[in-house]
Amino acid sequence: MARECAFCGASENLTREHIFPSSVISKYEGSLISLTDKSDSYFRSDLVVKDVCAPCNNGALSKLDGEFISLFETYMAVPITPGGIAKINFDYNSLLRFLIKVSYNSARASSDGKEAIETLKRYVPFILGKNSSAPDVMLRLQIFTSAKKFNTQTNKVEGILEASMLRNAKIPYDGPQCDSFIVRMVAFNSFWFYLIIPIETTSRLKRERFIKGFKNWAIQPGIPLSPTNSNLLIPVKKTTYIHPSVLNGMYRKSPNKAKH
Repeated sequence: MARECAFCGASENLTREHIFPSSVISKYEGSLISLTDKSDSYFRSDLVVKDVCAPCNNGALSKLDGEFISLFETYMAVPITPGGIAKINFDYNSLLRFLIKVSYNSARASSDGKEAIETLKRYVPFILGKNSSAPDVMLRLQIFTSAKKFNTQTNKVEGILEASMLRNAKIPYDGPQCDSFIVRMVAFNSFWFYLIIPIETTSRLKRERFIKGFKNWAIQPGIPLSPTNSNLLIPVKKTTYIHPSVLNGMYRKSPNKAKH
């Protein structure tokens, strides 16, 4: 069966689309090592998908990448130091479109499964700018600062653990309403965005139950973003720092809820 463009369905002029924009990747000066959960293998080439046609890739998607690259270079390119504050001035819908696009590309390149891909595919018209909003998607932001690297054997500080990361991953949330939503994390250094996306149409009550559970789950839940708070100044008390327990909690899976 011939491959089709994941965004418009065209079967001609299919090209390679970077999961993360190459201009963002280049800011890491070749220090990134890619990992795919399809094979659990590490490699030095960039992560790409091969099912995006040239008109989509060079048109709406390229413009969307350009808008994000400017945002990244202004606010996210340098990890925030301990005790620092974070600020960001953004267009909510443009940011959300970009984050869903990255997640959709990543899901097709990973082992996330048909449910995640089909859930994200619903937002293709929004990604391409044909729909003006995606009101059922919840977006949250957690700021992680760099931290002192402490050697427990010598009881000495040995440098800084930089909050340097470029990652997109599914979050194995297994709390209340875990069957009703998928959760994805898109991280750019200190800025970790959580996308909370309903698998089907959900009620306000289910959304409230989810958020209550998510706030008390294994990771820092961050603050909610919306079209009405596009200029943020996040104080120290609303940030946290990179610590092994953060990463361990993020990838924790309960035995009977592994699919989440």
